[in-house]
Amino acid sequence: MPKGLRFENDYLAGGPANAWVTPNFRLSEYAGADGRVFVHRELVAAVQVLRTLLGRGLDIASTAAANGLGEQIAGRFVWVRGDPLADVAATATRMIKDAWFARVEARGDRVYLEMPDPARLPPIAPESALDRAIAITAAFETSGDPYQQATGNFDGAGLSFGPLQANLKTGTLQELFRRYQARDGAALQACFGALWGEWQRILRLPSRAQQVAWADALSRGTGKADFDADWKGALQAVGRVPALRAETLAYAYDTYGRKLIVALAWLKGVRPIRITNFRCLAALYDLCVQQGSLDKAHDAIRRRIAAENPLDEFALTRIAVEERGRTASPEWRADCISRRLCIIEREPVRVSEAGHNAERDNPSLYLLRNAPVTQIERYLS
Repeated sequence: MPKGLRFENDYLAGGPANAWVTPNFRLSEYAGADGRVFVHRELVAAVQVLRTLLGRGLDIASTAAANGLGEQIAGRFVWVRGDPLADVAATATRMIKDAWFARVEARGDRVYLEMPDPARLPPIAPESALDRAIAITAAFETSGDPYQQATGNFDGAGLSFGPLQANLKTGTLQELFRRYQARDGAALQACFGALWGEWQRILRLPSRAQQVAWADALSRGTGKADFDADWKGALQAVGRVPALRAETLAYAYDTYGRKLIVALAWLKGVRPIRITNFRCLAALYDLCVQQGSLDKAHDAIRRRIAAENPLDEFALTRIAVEERGRTASPEWRADCISRRLCIIEREPVRVSEAGHNAERDNPSLYLLRNAPVTQIERYLS
């Protein structure tokens, strides 16, 4: 998120005119005729999600009330244009199901988009929350569609793929592809085409070291961060198959979602505060992906809870991520903590720890809805 953006009670209210507020929209596009900006950050996020789903240009037509729409809800509606307009309206209407919009109406050459009441944002379904959390965590390390990320042997892991960066060195990539094969083997084979036989041979190699060496030979670019174009194309095709994307979500839950539930259950046992807000859950999910669990910080977390008496889920989550971050190697402590606080606060947070400084940012912060996730308590019972 660009520095200098100004928010007032979650309404975007100012900043540099040319600053990108989301990946496809600048601050100036939300300005009214008088140059002023006043639009809720959740609506800004919804418009970006709409643009992403459409896969093509979308223009902000107006933020002014018109035609009997918007008079009583300043900052919670916007008019947009896109071609064809019917597709814009239809896609936005489908987004009502996930509570991105409360009302969608096409009038003339524009579509009216209204967000839900920000004081009572509808809850997020667990599957949708996990998908968004994966995208946010992946955006710290990669760009673009996280399900199509393929990186070479820049870090000694051989080949890494997808939003979880499953890789050959740890065996997670091999396990993920076993699950893909079981889910839809025909679709998987079609993605590889003529490379399928070679891919099967690589997965059958007797050691991970040999698999990493194979990937190293195909790694390209500065620091070997890129990968051979033909193989990368096959992997990106895998990332576009809906059934295989769904299997990635299932794997993410089995691998890291369960770790998150363990962390939530432990925190609940220490301090019975319900953690249901997506921002808190996303921060703890990111911790589980990067650091595994809260185990190494149990004693430190208990001490801070006793000393500070946190009264809400944000204070409790902050204690948990800060103390677990402080158990990392000295050179990574500031980075770990800044990364988690960036998620909680939805903006970069500068952290100094053990002589090191960090201020992590994330281009997918707009996905961090300030809403509860449903059914969390069911998993903790």
